[in-house]
Amino acid sequence: TPLRPLRPGPWLALLTILGTWLRIVGLNKGLWWDEIYFLTVSVRHPLAEILTTYPGDTQHPLYSVLARLSIVAFGEHAWSLRLPAVVFGVASIPILYLLGVAVATRAEALLPAGLLAVSYHHVWFSQDARGYSTLAFWALLSTLFLLRGIRTGRRGPYMAYALAASLGVFTHLTMMFLVASHLPICAAGALSDWRKGLGSQKIRHTLLAFVMTGGLSLLFYLPVVMQVQKFFLKHPSAMRAVSTPRWALWETLRGLRFGLGTEGVLLGAALLVACGAWSYFRQDRVVFALFALPGVLTALGAILARGTMYPRFYFFLIGFAVLILVRGVVAIPQWIAAHWPRRLPNFGPRLAPALTAVLAIALLGAFAFSLLRNYRYPKQDYEGAMQFVNAQKKEGESVVTAG
Repeated sequence: TPLRPLRPGPWLALLTILGTWLRIVGLNKGLWWDEIYFLTVSVRHPLAEILTTYPGDTQHPLYSVLARLSIVAFGEHAWSLRLPAVVFGVASIPILYLLGVAVATRAEALLPAGLLAVSYHHVWFSQDARGYSTLAFWALLSTLFLLRGIRTGRRGPYMAYALAASLGVFTHLTMMFLVASHLPICAAGALSDWRKGLGSQKIRHTLLAFVMTGGLSLLFYLPVVMQVQKFFLKHPSAMRAVSTPRWALWETLRGLRFGLGTEGVLLGAALLVACGAWSYFRQDRVVFALFALPGVLTALGAILARGTMYPRFYFFLIGFAVLILVRGVVAIPQWIAAHWPRRLPNFGPRLAPALTAVLAIALLGAFAFSLLRNYRYPKQDYEGAMQFVNAQKKEGESVVTAG
């Protein structure tokens, strides 16, 4: 097996420490527009008001609660407002490894954890005072528990799934699309078991898990459920003509190019993802569906619910994307080694590991290089603009702001 370490534990610990450091560097930089709006509309209010008010789809309830507790404990700073995003961003690294171990070898599972640790996009959202890194964590954890439940049939993983999934929904309603994607997967498995006369207990556990997920989610939103309904039914998005699926596609490609460095690396990554997806499809249809179907339903849900689409809607699926990408890194060298012409020099079992190592190092390098952009520039330089105005204005001159 390529890149097989003797002891994955220390490597995972090292990657988690590295990921922590990368997410702390520059954490106290100035807030950008979404963070400022979120702070003033939600986090500065008392906890009871946060839990009973739904100002709109910009609200990330669980993150609002955690951010409120953070600034009460540490004072109002950019870093304290962003602290929950950092915690969940770092925690996603070992959870991604555990999910990787569930679907691949330990050696293969380490590389996704490494890529996530140095990912430009994951670091960016882990330093963003919004619930996106938290949502990505719940997506990974709930999928891990559901996969364990499907494979073992035990009640414990299904109950853990219900708690993780409902906390994800409480973080942001986008999580409902992930849960919705799990329904047909589990229904197909239950139908197959029923036809075989097997797994009646497993079917009950599955049904209980989804009932609990819905019940807990409703309980979390109970103080604001009518406000949520009114918002989505009575307030059409003002950005509908701008945030179209076509715009979101091009913005996604532009953002991926930033995260990978160049168009060439982006094209290479697309090939790896295609091959990785095919490999998972051939290996295990359930795993493939767990990784691929949430993205499809998220796209459909975004269009049907508000008619708008943003690239950040899909960020919570980043762990699945990295797993598929890494599977391509492993599968392509194995295919090349298996079809290596016999008339050419035979490298034996060393060819696939060597090619995998080259691809892995290239991806890690591209990811790490792109991180420089994250530290070089502020998200939006409001502080710089204020300093410029103060430096230019004359004594006694008024300053007018708008917007």
